[in-house]
Amino acid sequence: MSNGNTKSSKPQAVALSAQSVALFLRQNPHFLTEHEDLLTHLELAHECGEATSLIQRQTQVMRQKIEDNAQRMSDILSTARRNDVQFEKTKRLVIELAGTKDLVGLAEVLTQSFTQEFDADAVHLALFSSLPSATFHPNLSSIKLSQDDELSHYVKGLISKNWAYCQAFESKNMAAFFKQKNKLKSTAVMPLFLAEKAIGVLIIASESKDHYNDQLATLFLNHVAAVTSKCLGRIQD
Repeated sequence: MSNGNTKSSKPQAVALSAQSVALFLRQNPHFLTEHEDLLTHLELAHECGEATSLIQRQTQVMRQKIEDNAQRMSDILSTARRNDVQFEKTKRLVIELAGTKDLVGLAEVLTQSFTQEFDADAVHLALFSSLPSATFHPNLSSIKLSQDDELSHYVKGLISKNWAYCQAFESKNMAAFFKQKNKLKSTAVMPLFLAEKAIGVLIIASESKDHYNDQLATLFLNHVAAVTSKCLGRIQD
């Protein structure tokens, strides 16, 4: 005789979380292949609201991944091409700098290279030592940092970093270096050091406010600064 209080032996359903199901499917990637009948019960909503099959959805996801990867590859190739062009321009500049024999020639090489090859609009090289007699170039000057004046204090601020950096053009403070100060919008500042001693500063300016910005990589600028410093040391010895 059966006992009325006896509980049914029917197993109770276990509630599964979405995370558990997702984990199971990741660990068993062939599960749906082995249970194809389940695919007829699966629905994924389109962005337009219509139902789509799992295979269609997988195709869409894979297509998007392919497009994303293609875009990333295109960006990488574009960057590589830009770097190649930058390298060739830098190589020409370094070769020209290595051949300079005096400060005027050095200032002229920097001016021509940056304005013609690197799309800058103005260049100025300020040295912290006296210029030899009869030495003149419109983009070359000498500044005595020992003087207690506004320009000396400003230049000391420019070289407080020992690496190249970019900033907005400061018309008032850079008026001594650039005549066309009202047109210039951005600058690349390259402090020049030789054996840890500050010997000058090279300033490149552009009429575009975005040409030199704080997002610009400065590896190239630092390289030019290092080569220029070495050439200055050779010329002034």
